[in-house]
Amino acid sequence: MKTSCLLVILLLFSNLINSQVIDNKIEGHYQAESDSNMYSFFEFDGDGKVNIAGLGTGDYFTKGDSLIIYPDKSIFKFKIKGKTLLGVSKWVGNKTWVRKDTVTTNNRKDAAVSQNKAALLYEYYKLTGTSKALDFMLAEKTHDSHTEKISMLCNKGLGKACLDYFGILLIQDQGLGSLLNPEKNKKAKPANKQLIALGNKIIAQGELEGYTVLGSYYYILGDQKKAEELWNTGADKGSQKSAMALFQLEVGQ
Repeated sequence: MKTSCLLVILLLFSNLINSQVIDNKIEGHYQAESDSNMYSFFEFDGDGKVNIAGLGTGDYFTKGDSLIIYPDKSIFKFKIKGKTLLGVSKWVGNKTWVRKDTVTTNNRKDAAVSQNKAALLYEYYKLTGTSKALDFMLAEKTHDSHTEKISMLCNKGLGKACLDYFGILLIQDQGLGSLLNPEKNKKAKPANKQLIALGNKIIAQGELEGYTVLGSYYYILGDQKKAEELWNTGADKGSQKSAMALFQLEVGQ
């Protein structure tokens, strides 16, 4: 009798541990059940990146049967039920996506590295929740503490945190007013070596949006040639934001 009770306790404890595992190994093409769904599919690469209906690339991690996706803005939350994703947050709530037998690219090469990346994104999730990075940049009481924590996550290798940190440093360097009203910014400030080094670091991490943000900084500095070079590289590699920057530049000329 005691042995049976012990086995039950160990089984329950094992299930509890497994339910807390942070990872990003979910892979494959998940198609929306409804044609009216604005996000027709999610395609996961098994390594923390997801193609969001061809609209852009997001970051993701799983915790037990929960799935969190960071798109360009906001946050998507799902419950994983076998081969089905059930949306539970705004924008995806009460929607269903089903895994299809479609050939996809699995970019998972080192399980330990991938799982560490997922763990860092979970730390980012606990730090930011559903708040936008700009909210913390503008909140004086939490600004310094948040910046320090974001910097630490960046130094640990989380590209998304580095992108946030780049935005924080850019505002500090240029001033929010100049960024919101660039036409009033008659004279660009000298190049900030820390920003350029951070932009290159983001690119070295494999984050495509590193090309976008670094290109944007060079554009602010007045170096349009370098900006276009970076945006073209980003667009060629699949960054839709870099492609949009090039399009807006072309339209504005």
